[in-house]
Amino acid sequence: MYKVDTASALREATEPGVITQNILVSLAIDQGPRREAGRLFLEDGIELDGLKEIRIEFLNILNIDHLWPLKNLVKLSLSHNVIERIENLDELVHLRELDLSFNRIKIMENLDNLDQLEILLLYSNEISIVQGISNLKKLIILNIGKNKIMDWKHVIYLRDFKSLRSLNTCNNPCTEIDGYLDYLFAFVPQLIYYQYRMISESERQSAIDKHYRIISNLEENETKVQTELALQQELKDRLALLSASYVEYLDEDYLFEQMFSLDEVGRKLYTINENTQNAFEEYKKTFSAICHELYELGLQEHDKRTEEIRLFECVVNEGKENKQNVARKIVDEVFEKKTEIFTNIKNVMTALIEGREGEANATHDITAKATELYNEFNNLLFKARNQLMSKEVILHDQMEDINEVFRINMMDMINLFLETARGYFSLLRKSQAEYNNTIDELISHYISGFADEVHIPADLKDLCGDKDTLITTLTASHDVHLQVINNREELMVNRLNNWFKDYMNQLIVNENKRNHQQILEISHFFGFLEQEFKLLSPSQELGLTDIGLDDILED
Repeated sequence: MYKVDTASALREATEPGVITQNILVSLAIDQGPRREAGRLFLEDGIELDGLKEIRIEFLNILNIDHLWPLKNLVKLSLSHNVIERIENLDELVHLRELDLSFNRIKIMENLDNLDQLEILLLYSNEISIVQGISNLKKLIILNIGKNKIMDWKHVIYLRDFKSLRSLNTCNNPCTEIDGYLDYLFAFVPQLIYYQYRMISESERQSAIDKHYRIISNLEENETKVQTELALQQELKDRLALLSASYVEYLDEDYLFEQMFSLDEVGRKLYTINENTQNAFEEYKKTFSAICHELYELGLQEHDKRTEEIRLFECVVNEGKENKQNVARKIVDEVFEKKTEIFTNIKNVMTALIEGREGEANATHDITAKATELYNEFNNLLFKARNQLMSKEVILHDQMEDINEVFRINMMDMINLFLETARGYFSLLRKSQAEYNNTIDELISHYISGFADEVHIPADLKDLCGDKDTLITTLTASHDVHLQVINNREELMVNRLNNWFKDYMNQLIVNENKRNHQQILEISHFFGFLEQEFKLLSPSQELGLTDIGLDDILED
C-alpha cells in the first residue's frame, strides 16, 4: 500500500524531472474523491487506471513519462511545466482533451494514437510548424497561439480537419502579415470561432470574395482527390470482404491469368492457330464461371458465419448482462444492509461509552447487542460472497458450454463449405485436363498437316515437333496449371481453418481472463468491506477480540 505524503511527493518535482508514481498517486488523492473509500482505493494503487482526469501542472516537469497506468484518462493537463518534447502518450487512446500550454515544446509530434482527441491546447510554446496531427480528425478546439509559426501553410493543412470549430493562432509571426485572417476565414470554412470570438458572416463572406477563384480551383482538386480516395477505399473494403470470405481474386480472371503468367509455353501453344485460340477462349470462359460460382459461395458462407457469430455474441452478452443484474442487486442489498448495521453499531458504541460513564450494569447487554450486530454483518458478507462466487462459477460454466456449442456449429458450417469448395476446385482441375486434351488433339492435327518435320515452323519444333515432344510440353504446362489450382485450394483451406482455430483460442483466453477478473473484483470488494468494517471501531473496546471477518471469509 502506498503511504504518500502529498506535499513531499510534489516536492520531487522542484528540480526539472519526470512524472513519477508518487506524483501521480499524490495528485490523484488530492484531486480525486474526498471520501475515505476513494482515498483507500487510490492509496492501494488500484484505481489509477480508472482515473478520467488529472492535472499535472506547475511541477517543473521536463519529460513526459509514467502515464501508462492512466489508460482510461479522458482529460490531461500538463501545462505550466518545462516540457520540451511530446512523448509517451501512446497508451492514452481515450484522451479527449490535452493541455500542453506554457511549456518549451518545439515540435508537434507523437500524437497519432490520440485519435479521439477533441481539444488540443499548445498555447505559449516554441512551435514553428503545424504538423503531426493528421490522425486527429475529431479535433474541435485547437490553440496554438503564442508560438513561432512564420508562414501560412498551416491554413491549408487545417482545412482537412472538418470537425474543427475553434482556433487560436494569436501572437504568432504569421498573424502579423496583412491578409492573414481573410486567408484563414476563406480557406477554413468550418471554423466558427477565432480566438474564442465568433466569426461573423460578413467577415467570412468578405474573405471568400477575396479568394473566390483560388477556392474554386482548390475545391475542384479536392473533389477529384476525394473521389479517388473513395474509389480506393471501396476497393480496399471489397478486398477485405473477399479476404474474410477466403475468395479473394476469384470473382474475376485473376486465377486463370495467374496460371498462364507462370506458363510461357502454354501461352505459345494456344496461339498456334485459330482453333487453339478458340479452345483457349472456351477454356477461359468455363474456368472463370467455376471461379465465380466459388466466389459467390464464399460470400454466402461468410454471411452465414457472420450471422452465427452475431447470434453467439447475443447469447453471451445476454448471459453476462443477466449475471451482472443479479450481482448488482446482491451488492445493492449488501450496501443497504451495511448502512443499517453500521449505524446500529455506532449507536451501540456510543451507548457503551455512555454506559461506562453511567450505569455499569448496562455494559453486558450493550456488548451482547454489539456482538449480535457484528455477527450479523459477518453473516451478511459470507452469504453475499458465496452468492456472487456461485453466480460467477455458473456463468463461467455456461460460457464454456456455449463456446463448445458454437465451436461445433461453426466447425460443421466450415467443413460443409470446404467440402463444397473442394468440389469446385475439382471442377477446375477437370476443366484444365479437358483443355489439355483438346489442345493436344488440335496441335497434333495441325502438325500432321505438314509433309514432314522440315516444314514445321521453327518456333514450334522445340515445342511440338513430334508426338513425344508435344506430350512432354503439354505435361509440363498441365503441371504448372494444376500447381496454381492446388495452391489456391490449399490457401483457402489453411486460412479458414487457421482463422477458426485462432478465433476459438481467443474465445477461451477472453473467457478465462473475464472469469479471473471477476473473481478478483469480488475478492477485492469483500476485502474492502472487511477493511471498512475493521476501521469502524477497535473491537477491543467492546470485548469482541474473538470476533472477526477473516475466519468467516476464508470459509
